[in-house]
Amino acid sequence: MNKYLKETLKIAKETPYLDNLLEVYSSEEIERGKRVEQFSPNLQEIFEKKKNEKLIEELIKLKKNGFKFPIEDPYVSILSYAPQIIERNPKTINKICEKLYKMSYEKIKENLEIPKKASRRIGPMFREWLKRKYKFVEEKNIEKESFSFLKGGDKKLKSFAIGNLKCKFEDLTKGVDFIAKVEKIYIIGTAKFITDFGGSQTGSFYEALNFVRKTEVPENVIKVGIVDGIIWFTKEGKLKEEILKIKDDEFIFSVLLLDKFLKERRNY
Repeated sequence: MNKYLKETLKIAKETPYLDNLLEVYSSEEIERGKRVEQFSPNLQEIFEKKKNEKLIEELIKLKKNGFKFPIEDPYVSILSYAPQIIERNPKTINKICEKLYKMSYEKIKENLEIPKKASRRIGPMFREWLKRKYKFVEEKNIEKESFSFLKGGDKKLKSFAIGNLKCKFEDLTKGVDFIAKVEKIYIIGTAKFITDFGGSQTGSFYEALNFVRKTEVPENVIKVGIVDGIIWFTKEGKLKEEILKIKDDEFIFSVLLLDKFLKERRNY
């Protein structure tokens, strides 16, 4: 267990850990900043005239523009991905519309514009915090920098890690959340904020663990798993065993120690 993990466990239990995390991961819901009328000025008329296919098409269009679909339905994601099948599945469309027509248009609009839950914005929150704190540069300039982060989304960063840094990822590895250049080394990382035990939440911890353990990198690249949340309060069981088995060269620790980690790399 490396010193950063030991310090993570200590600050989680002995400091105002959650208060300090608020700088990175806000608990506030975020306004979408969009209004239905801007993107679908005829939605109310379509709704009131009960044009079922057109209504679903409009709601899916709004969903793709960042609005929340106004009801929960297991078929919405399929229809969103393949809107061309709407006209071939009238029974499904009618069933969804039956639920919608039980609501007023005002309620439909309210649900479309409802703020994003903080839990759905964990990844963007981490990246926004990085951008406030550190310098970011384009790929063409990263080689010239002694200390900076690479601009780009997770897919672009992963592509750079594979093509430029010669990293090899496990098939199930998702995107890379950040790439930093510190003197002559690169640091590639994934970031997870775990709010509960079980399911995809616990799975996020194992994703970070696999990222650090199974990604193949050259000597000038360091892998980092930034992990925060309930995981550091695990008292017993398999998860506790996994944490205790983390090795000295497996860098998994809190975001609150990222700055310290980066600065110490500059002094090597």
